Amino acid sequence: MANLFIRFLGIKGTMKLGPTGFRTFIRNCKLSSSSLSMAAVDILYIDITRRWNSMTMVHQDSGMGLQAFVEAFFYLAQRKFKMLPLHEQVASLIDLCEYHLSLLDEKRLVCGRSATSGGRPPHSGTPQEATPTAQRAEGHPPPCTNSALKLSHSRHALS
Repeated sequence: MANLFIRFLGIKGTMKLGPTGFRTFIRNCKLSSSSLSMAAVDILYIDITRRWNSMTMVHQDSGMGLQAFVEAFFYLAQRKFKMLPLHEQVASLIDLCEYHLSLLDEKRLVCGRSATSGGRPPHSGTPQEATPTAQRAEGHPPPCTNSALKLSHSRHALS
């Protein structure tokens, strides 16, 4: 959980997670849904952050500290995996986040490599012959789109 918190801190050098970092965490881990809108995520962030910041004496940095993030994480785990015991809810949410983030990292790695090597290699045939399937068969990565690398994972079906 601490690794997830640190990943979304940003570059500011603070140990508080801002609202943008929290929204990015929710988006990248695919936690928003019809039952948890981004407006509800914003309200969750504000409520938990205010409560934790009112309990601390140091008000130098605004934002969500690690303890507040842990509370929000537990709340999200309980909503997502209702039927499991709490420790399994939290472990399942960590697994789900790590799964989605690894897909995102893999996609960035593939897209970054193709961008630095000049994109797609030249194709001698007609444009109709240059299909993504043909390119993958030749050993080239799939095109870098939002749908690239979307895999189904039965254990982490979104509710």
